[in-house]
Amino acid sequence: MPEQGALHEPPERLIRAPVRVLIAEDETLLRTAVAELLPQVAGAAVEVVSACATRSEMLRDTRALQPDVVLLDLRMPDRDGLLCTLGGADTIAALQRQWTDVRVICLSVHAQPDLVRACLDAGAAGYLGKGVLPEELWRAVRTVALGGRYVEPMLQARLHMHIAGAEAEVRSQLLAGRRGDVLRLLLEGHSPAEIAATLPITKKYVDKKIAEIKTLLGVDTPIRIYRLCRELGIVDDEPGGGIPS
Repeated sequence: MPEQGALHEPPERLIRAPVRVLIAEDETLLRTAVAELLPQVAGAAVEVVSACATRSEMLRDTRALQPDVVLLDLRMPDRDGLLCTLGGADTIAALQRQWTDVRVICLSVHAQPDLVRACLDAGAAGYLGKGVLPEELWRAVRTVALGGRYVEPMLQARLHMHIAGAEAEVRSQLLAGRRGDVLRLLLEGHSPAEIAATLPITKKYVDKKIAEIKTLLGVDTPIRIYRLCRELGIVDDEPGGGIPS
């Protein structure tokens, strides 16, 4: 279950500049921040052509401006600003029916695997959490603009487990035997050397168990191990001492 983010990511030399982006986000602060930060990261390679606060504004400006990429908040109010529903899949499908060349990236606080899958099945080319860094946002925009797909790695890993129906099995395997002992100490913020001394086992054996944990979760860094374990319900609180690199 390898970690995946960008799929079919194009070489930099093939990118047509600028990529024209429409932002559809009802939160003023976030909408403004994305509109300002994306050009700071991408420079002349991107142009924010519109920043919309409602679904009707987004549809109007997509029709008028024909952006390459729409960054779509899944929870958007209608034109009177009163009705607010989580209808991302329907909105994506409507966009794809009317403008087949427009690529949609969902930008949402909602990370349920069923919702991510529904949006991708409806035609979204990408899915990101709202906590994503500007550099990764640009990477996603750049990828989907040229026909690729980009799902934030943490969401991709969880989606793979969900599709396979394997969350309970993965949780069980993670907590089994010495692997579980190593994982618990790792989540408490201990280094491999500290874990080896505590159990006690060799550091080489600890490294082997950490490699197994990464393989099971489909991630490659300690902080992502922690985040996915939190998603799986293995850990609830922030690690007191931090997670070692």
